[in-house]
Amino acid sequence: MIKISADYIFPIVSTPIKNGILIFENDGKIIDVLESTELISKEDIKKHKGIICPGFINTHSHIELSYLKNQIKKNTGLGEFVVEVQKSKKKFEKEFILEAIRKAEEEMLLAGTMAVGDISNTSLSFSMKENSKLIFHTFLEVYGSDPNIAEERFQKSFDLFTQIAHQKRNNQASIVPHAPYSVSDILFKKIKEFSIQNNSLFSIHHQESNDENSFFKNKTGKIVENFKKFGISLSNFKATGLSPLQSITSFLPKKNKLLLVHNTFSKLEDIDFATENFNHIYWCFCPNANLFIENRLPNIPDFINKKDRITIGTDSYASNESLSVLEEIKTISKHYPEIGLQKLLLWASLNGAEFLGFDENLGSFEKGKKPGINLIENVDLKNLILNKKSKIKVIKI
Repeated sequence: MIKISADYIFPIVSTPIKNGILIFENDGKIIDVLESTELISKEDIKKHKGIICPGFINTHSHIELSYLKNQIKKNTGLGEFVVEVQKSKKKFEKEFILEAIRKAEEEMLLAGTMAVGDISNTSLSFSMKENSKLIFHTFLEVYGSDPNIAEERFQKSFDLFTQIAHQKRNNQASIVPHAPYSVSDILFKKIKEFSIQNNSLFSIHHQESNDENSFFKNKTGKIVENFKKFGISLSNFKATGLSPLQSITSFLPKKNKLLLVHNTFSKLEDIDFATENFNHIYWCFCPNANLFIENRLPNIPDFINKKDRITIGTDSYASNESLSVLEEIKTISKHYPEIGLQKLLLWASLNGAEFLGFDENLGSFEKGKKPGINLIENVDLKNLILNKKSKIKVIKI
């Protein structure tokens, strides 16, 4: 039996406990969560300075792009960012890419991450995932706006799905579209049919740039320009005059869990439409990536009190300087100080665990769970506010 305490314990499912006490079995499973006033022998309690919370859940990463660290210019906008990523992909050997993936996994563990929703376009990360201490759900991402290649693109992702499904560990996966503008109607239908048959998790990049809105409303903007640069015909596409989500609603499963990622340019009417039309909507914010690419954040307060679940992602090293969930919520706290730490940690832990289906064991301090233990140091303990110097120390049992 192991007992630890801190200035505050954040169970997540209840309010923070000042000088609270956690009791664990030797394998890290929680026996009890106690108030400091409850009768217990205190002589064998390890007390920590700071706050203790469950391990983090990163619901959106691209770990296979980790080799692009420090390779892409900041603040170019999504259109130019995509072009630069495609150019850079051709520069690196497989061994370099695999080593970058390994280092990224190590960084996530050190940053207090327990589970990851990871976008994959290839099998490059599969070997790491099968042997990782992290828990992964892999989103096999499909794109292809030409209807003539829909069968080929879907089959490629289905082959990857079959491959990862045979792994001994971390074999949970979905086939998902990249973004509303990058998938043909035929390909969307194939993905939707697969998702419904398998009741699989659904994730899609959403309103990451204002060009996405322009593309659907009037077929203008940098997305159109990029299609031309890549030699992709838009002859089959007609502007809908609607928002991106309104334009593709018929191609998305209504009853599956749906994660909309980024939402940088989403407005209240977009949020309301999503909540009215989908049964299990989740929103993922990757604030540091949004600042890196568009130098803009979503209007996060608009999403609160909509009975929706918010989660946190880090995106990739192509668009971020770290893969730390703590750094993401520090950025939110800096720009939206009215959002309290209890809510930020809920987004960073239990909400993500619930979306990925890992909440039976992760995401909160509750009896029987093994959620991991993060000590956040250098916190304003009087006001329970994170600051620039706040950092993570993973407590191992």
